[in-house]
This record gives sequence, C-alpha cells and structure tokens, in this order.
Amino acid sequence: MTIDRDERAVVVFNQPEDGRYRHEEKLPFGATVELPEPVSITLDTGPLKEFAD
Repeated sequence: MTIDRDERAVVVFNQPEDGRYRHEEKLPFGATVELPEPVSITLDTGPLKEFAD
C-alpha cells in the first residue's frame, strides 16, 4: 500500500505473482481498507485527510 497525498488516496496492491503485483486499487482518503490474511486488519484512512495538501 502507498499513500498519494496529492491525489488524496491510498493505492492498495494485491495479487502478487512472480515478484510483481497484478492488481492495484486506488481508494480515496476516508475509505476503509481491508488487508487479507496473513495480516487480517482493517484500516480507516480517514485520518490521512489531515496530512494532505
């Protein structure tokens, strides 16, 4: 996952294969991000709004 402050979004990478990610999804700040196992956590990206330009 990366944070794009200019776009006010997070980019979530998934579906790794052969050392690369086959899929990425850009979500706006404020979205809830579900990270699958083995991490298994939910991230609230709302607080990131405070750090955007």
